[in-house]
Amino acid sequence: MRDESISAEPPVQSGAPEFLQGGGEMGARVRDFDWSATPLGAPAGWPQALRTVIRLILNTGHPMYVWWGPQLLCFYNDAYRQSIGPERHPGSLGQPGRQVWDEIWEIIGPQIDQVMTGGGATWQENALVPITRNGQREDVYWTYSYGPIDDDEAPGGIGGVLVVCTETTQHVLAERRAREEREVLADVVESTDAFIQVADLDYRFLAINRASAGEFERIFGVRPKVGDSMLDLLSDLPEHQAEVKAVWSRALAGEAFTQVQEFGDSGRERRVYEMKFNTLRDRSGATIGAFQFVYDVTERVRDQARLAEAERQLRQTQKIEAIGQLTGGVAHDFNNLLMVILGGLSMIERPGDAQRRKRILEGMRQAAERGASLSRQLLAFARRQPLKAEPVDLRSQLDGMRDLLDRALRGDVHVRTDLSDDLWTILADPAELELVLLNLCVNARDAMPDGGTITISARNAPDIEERGQRGDFVRLSVADNGIGMPAEVLAHVFEPFFTTKEVGKGSGLGLPQVYGFAEQSGGSVHIRSEVGKGATVVLTLPRTDRAPAAAEPLIDLDPTQPKASGSVLLVEDDDEVASLVTDMLGELGYDVIRASTAEAALGALADARPIDMILSDLMMPGRMNGLDLVREARRRRPELPVLLTSGYADAAMREAGRENIRVLRKPYDIQTLAEALREVFKGGEGPGSPT
Repeated sequence: MRDESISAEPPVQSGAPEFLQGGGEMGARVRDFDWSATPLGAPAGWPQALRTVIRLILNTGHPMYVWWGPQLLCFYNDAYRQSIGPERHPGSLGQPGRQVWDEIWEIIGPQIDQVMTGGGATWQENALVPITRNGQREDVYWTYSYGPIDDDEAPGGIGGVLVVCTETTQHVLAERRAREEREVLADVVESTDAFIQVADLDYRFLAINRASAGEFERIFGVRPKVGDSMLDLLSDLPEHQAEVKAVWSRALAGEAFTQVQEFGDSGRERRVYEMKFNTLRDRSGATIGAFQFVYDVTERVRDQARLAEAERQLRQTQKIEAIGQLTGGVAHDFNNLLMVILGGLSMIERPGDAQRRKRILEGMRQAAERGASLSRQLLAFARRQPLKAEPVDLRSQLDGMRDLLDRALRGDVHVRTDLSDDLWTILADPAELELVLLNLCVNARDAMPDGGTITISARNAPDIEERGQRGDFVRLSVADNGIGMPAEVLAHVFEPFFTTKEVGKGSGLGLPQVYGFAEQSGGSVHIRSEVGKGATVVLTLPRTDRAPAAAEPLIDLDPTQPKASGSVLLVEDDDEVASLVTDMLGELGYDVIRASTAEAALGALADARPIDMILSDLMMPGRMNGLDLVREARRRRPELPVLLTSGYADAAMREAGRENIRVLRKPYDIQTLAEALREVFKGGEGPGSPT
């Protein structure tokens, strides 16, 4: 028994044959159409073949069309009506095909005749069938088939034509545009100077432009084409094959990179190329190869090399000029100092009054002090002179420099000080600070040829940032009202050997030494200046909470004072220096045993001579320096006091400090030597910072 409640087919509408049920909008229009006015008559009398095909097209979502009978009456479904426009829908339903499609009948008419006359079905792919729709003529592309509808009652057994179609306009136009985003690209690729190559995972060329093929042939002697293996092409050049494989293998492994490298057969021509590699992937993201854009940068690289060589030669020339300027200035300064000393010695040898001898000796002493200061300046500039930082009272420091400044400055140059009443103590090397202030005042003097005033000021600078760290500092400034400096000079004042003074009147080390002192002290320095408005140099130096040490009186060398005693092993390779130091030690009351090398000193220690301490130069010829000597002496006689001397504070001197060995800085006078020896003898060897 049939269960109507679960029937798969919709109920038959009253008055309409079952084959016309459903079909959406076009199904309703077919049912409502007055077919009695056509040769077909009412649907109830339609041939079975027509009934079947109409039921088929109305109930499918694919565009379909039917021409039926001798008049080729038109039927179509909802999917088809969306393509024909308002000009033919719904008016073409039930109308003769020639009347509906007159504008394209010359295209489709022969195809319909072929089917209706038994010539078989037709097939067209992406065929152009231009039609008028939405008020304008359009180039419309279709992929369609015309097939016969069999009907035994029709002449020839064919009752009509079934059209199964798809509009492909957008697809065709997209393909055309792509073929054209490809033709243009191909033109660009072929016309560019870039060398473009595409290879698959087996190193075979998928694409290569003419420029790249020509370049490959130029440097390797073989012309590649699509499908060739680049590795096979270079099989006779194994070295170059390895070079090419090395870079391509990275890209084929998925790496994107840019590399500059030289390629080419040395027997032909080698060139330098900038290569940009990228991975080639399919639409799913899988790696299928790689491609490269390459430019010949040989000339650019050569130009850069020539420029680098020119810059190197320029720097070398500048170095030579700077060294010449330095040696000229230093030689001039030292010759002046030696003139005072040598000339003074020649005058002392001649008979004269005591007052003149005292004046000459004072001048010689000052010359020697200036020479020592110049040496310290050179070593500080070379960063070979460590700073001996200690608490400094600026007020006391400046008071102690009054006589020195008076001797260094002219009578028409006046110095005034402006120091805060609550000025903090700073942490600096007092000797180097004195040299810095002297240099700045001399520069200020030279900038005021007609005289003027130098103002030395100091102010507290709490909680400021210097060199990336916050803290308390003191700003110390030296200002003049001289000629000032233009911007182009101001930009170079801290450069080594830069000077605006005449040859022989300046070494170009003054302000660089100031810069080095400020940095080594944990502070900074800068200059403000304008032409005609003078210059101000500002030093920022760190504050310390430690109190300055009380000044110690100099050793009294009055012959009535008791002299020291003991035996000193003097190790010094310079005969003149050794002779002078021997005299100094003898004057102080010591017996002297002299050795010229560390090895000879160890021999003296082995002789069991009475030696109470070792005084040795740090830098000496031979396999052992002074530091090596001290280590060996301490191994043999741990309690033996030692004192090293040096005029060149290098890494060995810093190492001596780490080992708690006292170092006396050259040059030194007899009073400084006496004090150092006294401290060492009483057990004050350390710390090892230079005296």
